[in-house]
Amino acid sequence: MKKNKYILGMIISLILVTIVSIFIGIYFILEKEKDLLEKRYSDLTTTLKEKVQSLIHTKQNATLSIAITLAENDKIKRTLLSEEIYDLNELSKNLNEHTDFKNVWFQLIDKNGVSVYRSWTNDRFDKIKNIRLDLQELYKNPQIKSTISVGKFDITFKSIVPIYQNKQFLGVLDIVTHFNSITNALKDSDKLESFVIVEKEFTKQLIEQSFSKIFLQNYYVANVSANKEILDYLDKQDLETMFELENYLIKDNNLIINVPIIESGKKLANFLIIKDLKTIDTLEIEQFKIHAFWYLAFFIALLCSTISFIGYFIYSKKLKELNSSLEQTVSSEILKNDEKNRILFQQNKMAAMGEMIENIAHQWRQPLSVITTVASSLKLKKEYDILSDEEYNKDLNHIVETANYLSNTIDDFRYYFSPNKDKNLFNTKGLINRCINIINIDFTNKQIKVVQNIEELTMFNFENELLQVMINILNNSKDELIKIENEQDRVVFIDLYKNKNELIIKIKDSAGGIPTEIIDRVFEPYFTTKHKSKGTGIGLYMCEEIIIKHIKGKIKVSNEEYIYKDKSYTGALFEISIPIE
Repeated sequence: MKKNKYILGMIISLILVTIVSIFIGIYFILEKEKDLLEKRYSDLTTTLKEKVQSLIHTKQNATLSIAITLAENDKIKRTLLSEEIYDLNELSKNLNEHTDFKNVWFQLIDKNGVSVYRSWTNDRFDKIKNIRLDLQELYKNPQIKSTISVGKFDITFKSIVPIYQNKQFLGVLDIVTHFNSITNALKDSDKLESFVIVEKEFTKQLIEQSFSKIFLQNYYVANVSANKEILDYLDKQDLETMFELENYLIKDNNLIINVPIIESGKKLANFLIIKDLKTIDTLEIEQFKIHAFWYLAFFIALLCSTISFIGYFIYSKKLKELNSSLEQTVSSEILKNDEKNRILFQQNKMAAMGEMIENIAHQWRQPLSVITTVASSLKLKKEYDILSDEEYNKDLNHIVETANYLSNTIDDFRYYFSPNKDKNLFNTKGLINRCINIINIDFTNKQIKVVQNIEELTMFNFENELLQVMINILNNSKDELIKIENEQDRVVFIDLYKNKNELIIKIKDSAGGIPTEIIDRVFEPYFTTKHKSKGTGIGLYMCEEIIIKHIKGKIKVSNEEYIYKDKSYTGALFEISIPIE
């Protein structure tokens, strides 16, 4: 009888412990998932805000660059001198076809404040200075001015540049561009919808001649290609609350972010971003949740087994000590596992950053030298009064081209370190070009030739993570190729093509291959053949983790013998296969 009561008591105890453990475990897992999601949304919000500010700053600077360049054009000067009319509509058309400047307006105003040319209308010869306060101030002290402003047509980027000839003031060039390219760029790259919504105080002046003709709750919407469905959705929302957002808002399965557009301390508009939560990558959080539930199930099974085992000693004083020991063991193992993963990812991050910083230094050294040399030459020729206009324009163009190259280099490296882990649409040739741009200087300095055979395809996948894998493999090849004394034998081959429903990427080198006794271990964490100061042993492990667990592809390595330019080579071949969506 006592035994039956004891067994019944044990069963009831196990059921109660199981129920309590399940409820507590689920509570903490869901709370942790909530914290991780909040951090993901917060990080994404910060990234998108910085990107919007960067795109606005870039567009403003690009508008100013066009204005400064045109201000030196002789045809512009002759127009202001009433010698001829320079029609800039052809330039507007070329900008529309070949750049992000789809709508550019030009206006030439002579030294008396009279508009002598407008690209959007034949109206001219009105004294526009009398009705524009910014021109009245500018004519008192002519200087370059770049602003964001709201006029009677739209909110625009405006650049005004004074024009001189032989130190004589001829007038000003006024250039206006729009926000449409920025909203389109965000839609293409980040899979979101964005709206430039002008403050209500400007609605009255925009109501008759607005560029987009779109109004929302008495607010003017500047982007012409605004999504109609989301406009209907926003029309039913409290816009004032959205405009006051400092971080983000989750509503109706959307992530909502607002970036105020401020000029000279005055708020002109709101850059409202709407991103569907389903397009945000939460794979890591979902995997954490799955693993956590498995850990919980394992813990409950282990706990029940332990309670059953020590049930025979229920009257023993050691029960409390055993329970305490069990809890400490589980907590210790979880902490050890978390610390191991943290160190593993940190080592890989630091190793990659060190290599990339070295590449940036190589990429910038030569262009900076070119800029310094050309600038010094200009200064010297100016001092001796031997500088012609043709040489001046040619050298300045050379400096601008070199500076643009530096800017593009920054974009390539910034993209490499971008925290964005969302899928995106990309071109395979663009991917390879970005990869080559990052490693090019280092490979060139080490006399390593890269042979490409690339099929141009459009992909929807994790472009940034695929870029990181390829650069990691190429850097491994570089470390082995520099050991070859004959620099003519240092070659890397990159093949990319479609095979059925898979994208195949093959990267092989001429470094002699991987020893057969270790080739099966190259994807193991912390396994490396390099000196400890040069390798962490986790680069290829992280490549395998990215390809298999995140991109859902395959990666394998083998040694291959081949003929190149009538010469036999042996090298390591890494083959990556990725399913095509």
